[in-house]
Amino acid sequence: MAKKPASTESKPVTSLTKLYNLLREKWPEYVLEVIVIIFSITISFAVDEWKDGKQKQELEQVYLKGLYSDIRTDLNQLKEVMDETRQIIQRTQKLSELNPQTPKADYTQFADNIRFSFKRPRFIAEDATFSDLKSTGNMQVIRSFPLKNSLFDYYKQYETIVQVETAELETTNAIIGPYILRRFSLAGKASEAQKTNWIAITGEAEFQNALLIRRSTREELLRDYQQSLKLGNEILALIKPKLN
Repeated sequence: MAKKPASTESKPVTSLTKLYNLLREKWPEYVLEVIVIIFSITISFAVDEWKDGKQKQELEQVYLKGLYSDIRTDLNQLKEVMDETRQIIQRTQKLSELNPQTPKADYTQFADNIRFSFKRPRFIAEDATFSDLKSTGNMQVIRSFPLKNSLFDYYKQYETIVQVETAELETTNAIIGPYILRRFSLAGKASEAQKTNWIAITGEAEFQNALLIRRSTREELLRDYQQSLKLGNEILALIKPKLN
């Protein structure tokens, strides 16, 4: 039996076949185009990231300079407050050493020491920059973790100082101040009886207790001021190398 001749008809060209032929002919162009697109997107992301990093660095510099200025102002104030606090401690110590047997006691000097010993030098920290860092969520722009930790320690220490100073004010106003004002004339216009009898009052337990409370509170504050001074100097040492 004779075999049928093979069909010479061409197969129909489908859409898939057309696409295949097109890709086979022009794939280098398409691959190159895809590479260009990917490269362009990558470059765009890199440029945006660089700009964002640059903005963060500039913002960090603004905050670092603000913090440096604030802390340096604080340290100058702390030194003044510490100096006055030491004088208060010294004067309360002198007053506590007085007793009815004290020879040649001078009322004028005594009244001056009383007035001075009840002064209340206060430390008010410059915290505008730190508060802005926290409230705006910009703490992330500070890249140094040791610096951030030191800042939180410093301002936490400041909160402690505020609490002690507030307690000191309440104690002075409610307890010590009224007692001193009842017993002594601090305006330099004491009567002759007061000038004669004041030395006997220095031996009273209430007077000595008032001085003890005053001195112990100021000694506590002096330690807190010294700690703040130490932390402040550490912060300045961390910031200074980072300033442009």
